[in-house]
Parts: sequence; C-alpha cells; structure tokens
Amino acid sequence: MTVTLPTASYWIKYLHPEIVRLAQPVVGWFYTIAPGGDLSVSLLGLIVLGLGVGLLSGSFGVGSGFLMTPFLNLLGNIPFNVAIGSDVAHMLGSSTNANLRQRAMGYVDYKLGLLLFAGSVVGVEAGAQLVQFLKFSGEISLFGHPVGIMALTMTVIFSLLLGWIGIMVYRETMASTRAETMGMSAEGQGVMPGSRLQTINLPPMVSLPVSGVESISLWLILGVGLASGLLTGFLGVSGAFIRMPAMIYVLGVPTVVSLGTNLFELLILATYATFTHSLKGNIDLVLIIVLLITTAVGSQLGILLQRKLVGVRTLQVYTGIIFLTILLMLLKVIL
Repeated sequence: MTVTLPTASYWIKYLHPEIVRLAQPVVGWFYTIAPGGDLSVSLLGLIVLGLGVGLLSGSFGVGSGFLMTPFLNLLGNIPFNVAIGSDVAHMLGSSTNANLRQRAMGYVDYKLGLLLFAGSVVGVEAGAQLVQFLKFSGEISLFGHPVGIMALTMTVIFSLLLGWIGIMVYRETMASTRAETMGMSAEGQGVMPGSRLQTINLPPMVSLPVSGVESISLWLILGVGLASGLLTGFLGVSGAFIRMPAMIYVLGVPTVVSLGTNLFELLILATYATFTHSLKGNIDLVLIIVLLITTAVGSQLGILLQRKLVGVRTLQVYTGIIFLTILLMLLKVIL
C-alpha cells in the first residue's frame, strides 16, 4: 500500500488562508495598513510590546535587545531598518541609566573602553551601511509572493542568532537539572580555560593597569570591538554576549571590571550608532520614547516576578519563547 503525502507547497496553500484568518484579529490590533500603503501602529500595542519585552528581560535576567527588533517587525510590522535604528537609540537610553548606577562602584577600565570603541565604531558604521544596502535592495519571489531581500536576510540572521541563544539556554537548563539531580551545584561547571590568544605578541602592545593586564596586542582589543560593533550597527543588539566573554577569556579582564567596562563601552557605542542611524533615517522618536518608558517599567516588574519563579523552569519557558519567535518569523516570510 502506497501513501502519498502532500507536498510542502500544498500545506502552505492550504494553511495560508486559515492562518491569515486566525492571525488577523491579533496582528490587526498592533498595526493597520491604509489603502495608500501607510503604516499605522497602535500606541496601546507598542505599550504592551514594550512591557512584555521588559518583563522578559527582568524575569530571565538577560538583555532584551535581540528580541526587541524581531518583535517590532513581527507584531508592529515596522521595517527592519527602523526597528534596528530605534532599538539602538533605545539602547542608548537604557545604557545611560545603567552607567549612572555602575559609576559609583568604580569598576571601569576607561582606557580599555576607549580602545574597544576605536574598533567598534568601524564595525557599527559597516553594519549601518549594510542595513542601508539591504533597505534599497528590492524584492525577490518566494513561494509565489514577493518578499523584501532585507526582510528575508534579517529573518535568516535573527533566526540563526536566536537559535544559537536558545540552544545555549537549553543546554544550561539541562546542566542545571543534572546538577540538581546529582545534588551538586551547577556553579563553576564548564568554565572556559584561559585563551591562548592572550599570548599573541603582535605589536603594538598595550598595558591595561586597571584590568591587571600587563601587556596585550592592540589588535586583539580592536578585533573584539569590531565584532561587537558590527552586531550593534547591523542587528541593533548590544553585542554584550560576545564582548563580555571576549573581555574575560580573550583579553584576560577580571569579571568585575568587564561588567563596568562593558556598560561604558556600550554607552559610547550606542551614542555613535544612534547618530549614524539617525542620519540614515532609521530612527523613530515616538517609538524610542514609548520603548524607553515601557521596557523600564516591564523590567522592574520582571525583577519582582523573578523572585517567585523556579530557576530551571523559567529558562525552559524562555527557550520556548525564543523558538516560537523563530517559527513566527519564518512563517511570516514563507506565507
């Protein structure tokens, strides 16, 4: 007996009208498109979105930058270039507040921060130029309907980024579960060894007295700055998930100093990123103001909620949210 399975295109054609019908009331609450093509985003929808992302950030103890841009495009239908530029400007406001709190502690290596910025500014500008290129790159046909090259590119990149983060979070939950089962603490497991990159003696060499680093190649510092700056300029994320481990394991900076230095570098990095994206027309002031207020409130609520949540289960929920976001992004492009 032979069983013939429907093709992928069949399922897409069959499910597409039904998905659109079911999703229309939800999506339509966030935005509407006038007959002339003008986009109108619901203020209440943006408030709910900002509170939700801030709540996630406060509850799970992770940054919201890499979720904000996809959510703005998914729920608000805001073009990726505006979502990226506005999220960078929103990052500037939040990092300013964080720096004011961190300043009293004094754990900041300003020399390292400025050297990182020298590399980051090149990366930010390169990323912003890539956004501009994609903004005017036109459309292609995918599954019989036109899709913007920028939307397709950003969907693929954010899906890969979120997928990697989701896998890392899932592995952390599994490690924590095994540690609890065996009656051991998960702290200190999987600690990365000192990087061999620290031994590279490529001139010029610089010293970082505040960080306790006697001598390190300037090119290593610039490389770390370039990589994190590219992520900020191109995707609108802080790049801290690369910059922080790199400062600790590549540059040999103590964790307590890397925390404050990361915030300082992020502040001047976000300042330049906001400037260059504003010149390119990628920033919406009203959107920034709404996000600054709502994410700040949502984050505080999330911190209060975190005290009542079980650690491993919250990470599992967070992993589910990440992979659901990936699925919705891919469906939006395919359908």
